[in-house]
Amino acid sequence: MSRTVGEGTNTVGPAGTHILETEIGDEVSLYDPKTEQVTVLNGTASDIWRLADGEHDVDEIVRLLAASYQVSPESIAREVSATVDRFIEAGLLES
Repeated sequence: MSRTVGEGTNTVGPAGTHILETEIGDEVSLYDPKTEQVTVLNGTASDIWRLADGEHDVDEIVRLLAASYQVSPESIAREVSATVDRFIEAGLLES
């Protein structure tokens, strides 16, 4: 996994400066003008996207979402990490 490295922590993000973001309801749509690709995120992926702001690492994102969704961190950790990886692979987050 690639991560933007901050002051000794492996923070996730922020979004690439070229990425355009629009919120429709609880969901986020992203547009990458470099690739002309639109990515529509479901509610959960939108929540992960909002937390991938360069201030949180994956473990923090997992903890925050687990508390919000009232589930155990272990039950969502793999999917959160995979979603962050997909954002990075698609060039949506700075790395």
